[in-house]
Amino acid sequence: MEVLERKQRTREQTRSGIVTTAKDIARREGWQSVSIRKIAEAIDYSPPIVYEYFDSKDVLLDAIRQEGFRFLYDEYDRINKLYRDPEKRLYEISMVQWEFAIKQPEIYQVMYNLEGAFCTIPVHESTDAQAVSILIQGIIFAFIPKSKESIRRLFFEWWSISHGMITLAMMLKGQQCLDQSQQIYQESMRRFARSLK
Repeated sequence: MEVLERKQRTREQTRSGIVTTAKDIARREGWQSVSIRKIAEAIDYSPPIVYEYFDSKDVLLDAIRQEGFRFLYDEYDRINKLYRDPEKRLYEISMVQWEFAIKQPEIYQVMYNLEGAFCTIPVHESTDAQAVSILIQGIIFAFIPKSKESIRRLFFEWWSISHGMITLAMMLKGQQCLDQSQQIYQESMRRFARSLK
């Protein structure tokens, strides 16, 4: 039993190391520079060993996308349970989205097919992304119960503002200071949350 557990731990550590290495390369050089061969060289394995864990770069990117959406789901769920006021919940969730994107841009890029990180599975088909959107729609519904279609529209509006501003902040970080982008983002998300009351 111990031998099996040790093997399983070793497999999980190797898999985690492959994912971490891919993200490190992407952070330094961009996603277009990430390849199975380059990952294998960086961790001193042969490409066939890396292929044992991930059949292709697409499979690897999908695993990273899932990791990102699961992290956000857990954080959003924590906030949902922590605050009773829907306006505070939505604002705090928006701030988690910002912090995550700024601190871990290589994961955010994969989640939304940005900067050469192209997942073949569309984001709207990801079950992890769907779980996140359902949770946020539930928070929006808490403001004032509306039809499902109205909630979907408001969620789309929130997502467009949040994701659009984050993407622009990433693109313009050489032209506009990140603190200024964050301040504009915070004000916009506060305004949006207040508008739902």
